[in-house]
Amino acid sequence: MPWLRTAMHLALLLGGQDLPHALGQGWGAECSGVVSDLLDCGAGAGAGPADALGLLQMQQHRVVVEDKPCDTGATRDPRCEAGWLSNPTEKASVVEASNTMEKVNVVEATNDSDATCNDGSPGVYYWSPAPSDGEPHSWLVFLQGGGWCWDAASCASRVGDLVSSAQYPSLQVNDMYGILGSLSPVRGFNRVYIRHCSSDAWMGDIGAKATSADVNWRGARILRATLRHLVEARGLADGDFLLFGGASAGARGAMVHLDALQPQGLVPAGVKLLGFLDSPYWLDTPAFQDLTQVEHRFPEQTKQVVLNMQNEAIVSGAGLCELDDVWKCTFGEYRLPMLKTPFVLFSSQYDWFRLTVSQAASVTPSGCFPEPQCSYYDYADSGANATRQKLLVLPQVISGTSGVYSSTCYDHAMSIWKEFNLQRVLGVTMAEALSAALEATGSPNGSRMPIVVDASCGQFNCGSGCMKKLDSTCGCSA
Repeated sequence: MPWLRTAMHLALLLGGQDLPHALGQGWGAECSGVVSDLLDCGAGAGAGPADALGLLQMQQHRVVVEDKPCDTGATRDPRCEAGWLSNPTEKASVVEASNTMEKVNVVEATNDSDATCNDGSPGVYYWSPAPSDGEPHSWLVFLQGGGWCWDAASCASRVGDLVSSAQYPSLQVNDMYGILGSLSPVRGFNRVYIRHCSSDAWMGDIGAKATSADVNWRGARILRATLRHLVEARGLADGDFLLFGGASAGARGAMVHLDALQPQGLVPAGVKLLGFLDSPYWLDTPAFQDLTQVEHRFPEQTKQVVLNMQNEAIVSGAGLCELDDVWKCTFGEYRLPMLKTPFVLFSSQYDWFRLTVSQAASVTPSGCFPEPQCSYYDYADSGANATRQKLLVLPQVISGTSGVYSSTCYDHAMSIWKEFNLQRVLGVTMAEALSAALEATGSPNGSRMPIVVDASCGQFNCGSGCMKKLDSTCGCSA
């Protein structure tokens, strides 16, 4: 999608100004009234970026944002005129993928009796094969998030689906707009969603009797058993393409395992890999107002994880991560710059989870930070500035081998939800950024990865495309 690749670089190079407006400025008077989000910008042939940037090539990647967004009337989506939205009855070129996935018992499927949740119930993945008109040699393996625990006390507070598969349904229904849904850019892939019931961010392989914490941490075991099953029973083979990643704790696990998948024989050497990392990026900074409890201090949590899970070999990727302090191999600020496998990284500068944990407080649609609020906003702004600066100097981003997408929205790990296809950063959705990364990965002509980093406003949840609405009475008046 040449138009999208060009748009990605404009999103960064334009210094944070509104992307559609800037494109309009660049395409002459007929484009000065761009409605939104890279629209047709002129009706005639060659009149604007819809033609010049190849926008009509989006037909095979259409996204339906309402039941019938292209009906006539006041609510008609203007992108219909550019040809990359349509009513469901019009989308003949769209792969017909299902929103449902079937449950697979990992213990039964692999005969690995240790591939279990915290409570000893079997690990589970959900499976949807490529549709008949899809891409049978392309795969998505997505690791669920859901936090972690690092000792007996923190693990005791986790209950239900976080620690047990006992109540997992036989069928999982995905949000149609999310990465696993029927409107995803990878809807034509074989799709695998591994549930997180081990509370270890996919980094543990130790039984309760072997650790002083008395916790069964087997996430790495579940992951490895699942990958073996995909190879032996599902057909993942040399020459295939694998998009491997996750969200939140799933993204941190994917970050740890990504470079080791092939050296450790978990994925055939001839598989082409791309990492999808949604919200794994933690900063090694003090907690708000020097909160001392481990639950508010990410570095201390991580050190406890490595100590109690005894997982040095796992988190170091069997030696691929050579940092002196092994715990840093699980920490985004330190591990991401070391990755050799191409990836696309999604990270909000005002990440809700990072701030909520570090500040022991949050803003909601009906509630504000405690008074005085200014100290909370100052802390959030400091972290946002540091995140933005560090993301832009990742060596893989500078070299063009990996991509980055960073909003100012107060959210976290949105890739399985509707925001993946509907929320825009500088006019670009997460789905479109992924599409550009997929194109760059498979392109023979040296296409570069997407770079979308919002520096347009520099304030808490300030991006014009942010879908999360907060209490309007909140804020810092100083």
